[in-house]
Amino acid sequence: MPTSKREYASLVLAATATEDEDTLAISATATEEEGDVDLERAKIFRGDNNSSSSMTVRATLESENYCEATIRAEFKTYHSILPDPDKLLQEHHSVDLLRATFEESGKKLPRFLRGKTDGGIKPHHALCCMLLSQHHKAANEYKQTCQAYIYPLLVKILTCGCLHPQLNNPSHFIRDQFDRVVHAIPMEAVEPHVLRRKIRNRGLPVPNYFLDPEDPRQFPPHIALLVILQEGEKESKKFSNVLYQLAFSLFAFVALILRIVLEVIGGAGAIWGGAEVVTLRTAENVELWRWISVAFGVLCFCRFITLNAPQSGDEGDILGPAGPWSLTTPGRLRAVCDHPLHYFVRALPPFSSREKHD
Repeated sequence: MPTSKREYASLVLAATATEDEDTLAISATATEEEGDVDLERAKIFRGDNNSSSSMTVRATLESENYCEATIRAEFKTYHSILPDPDKLLQEHHSVDLLRATFEESGKKLPRFLRGKTDGGIKPHHALCCMLLSQHHKAANEYKQTCQAYIYPLLVKILTCGCLHPQLNNPSHFIRDQFDRVVHAIPMEAVEPHVLRRKIRNRGLPVPNYFLDPEDPRQFPPHIALLVILQEGEKESKKFSNVLYQLAFSLFAFVALILRIVLEVIGGAGAIWGGAEVVTLRTAENVELWRWISVAFGVLCFCRFITLNAPQSGDEGDILGPAGPWSLTTPGRLRAVCDHPLHYFVRALPPFSSREKHD
């Protein structure tokens, strides 16, 4: 039957979980015709709810044959004219500015930057397509790269399992935020405000790239998509550059030591020296004031821990909306200097594909 509107979107979500040959498969197709959405759900097979096997989530957004492969094919034609991913995150290039850049270079606009009348796809739909398709793969890659090194184990031992290695790579940060809400992503294509509401209704934090544009932590979904696409390209190699990591790690470590000296040892020393200035500390009561200074030092240390220990709500806020690389160099240095411990560790554990999906 002919329609007066272009097919809005089709989302096919296939999830498979295997343990002892138990299988879960979900397939859904949503189409909008004349403003009405018809949602067709295919067969649902549920296995053991207590299955400990990993779940593979693969999804493809098919709107006029627009999928991850198409997005990547488009990217190969224009990636050379894009700013570096850290510049994209820092400057929040608008859609209009990027369109002007494409026009100047004579490159064809990708569909997620086109208008609706030109057959465009909304950026957050294209981003969901990419991240849903890579959901299981990204989770496995994170475990393979992290568990192979001593640092995560060292962090776990030193913090008694309370803290975890920080994600300073923007693409890893973007994926991590999405993986935690993937089970709340609706199977039908929806407007951004509907997507935010559905995520919040599940009691989950909204990823920064899905936040309202007026939120200071928000960065546009088309920027997040471009950062994901640039991963693995030469312009993203700086994120894993050993010299960069050593320089900022050293800066953060020195900043941490200085904060301890100023806020903890300095507090105890102030009591010790202040008592002598006002002639309260004498040769007869020096031992008493030593213990008083130690007591104040302990209180200062407790204050230091309270102010500096990472909390789960700190992610995407203290060190920038997508980690330290989303800040300019002066802003990055200031953020690391103010919160040096956050550069090394975070409160949120790494996402695991074994986490419960409602």
